[in-house]
Amino acid sequence: MTVLNIRKMARPILLLLAAVIIAALALQAWGYLWDRAAAKADRSNAMQVMKPISQVQVSPVILPDFFVEYRLERDRLRSEQADILEEVIRTATKDDEREKAQDAILKLVGDKQREVEMENLIKARGYDDALVIMSDNDVSAVIKAKDLKREDVLQVADIIGRISGVNPEEITISAKP
Repeated sequence: MTVLNIRKMARPILLLLAAVIIAALALQAWGYLWDRAAAKADRSNAMQVMKPISQVQVSPVILPDFFVEYRLERDRLRSEQADILEEVIRTATKDDEREKAQDAILKLVGDKQREVEMENLIKARGYDDALVIMSDNDVSAVIKAKDLKREDVLQVADIIGRISGVNPEEITISAKP
């Protein structure tokens, strides 16, 4: 009679799921960077045309968005961490080393899911954007707003506390226009 151990089956499945999510994030970041590089014009064979311009054309300068840039950097760093942990799993000689690396990958994936969930719930409150950063002992949130009222801070802290399980004293909330 064969007895199935759910814990032993769940770990490889969760590890595979984590690897798929990390690979999807890496592909998305790669596509973004590829599109960005392809958008640059090749002017090595361009000719200069001397023609008077009747009107001055001004194009708006698009500054990089703090929230987008931070998310891309966060995803890049997590991808690097996951790659290192996958290498540890592949080369580990002891089962406890392999299990610790698997647990760390699962934590990375879980943190990412909770951060995205908190960001979406905060944006559902009417804010243009939100960025949540989880660490081992605390959570920081940056809300896209000129300023935050006390009631706004309390609502955001409630969302973060419920999802992350962190005490209110360990939550930092700030505004960034």
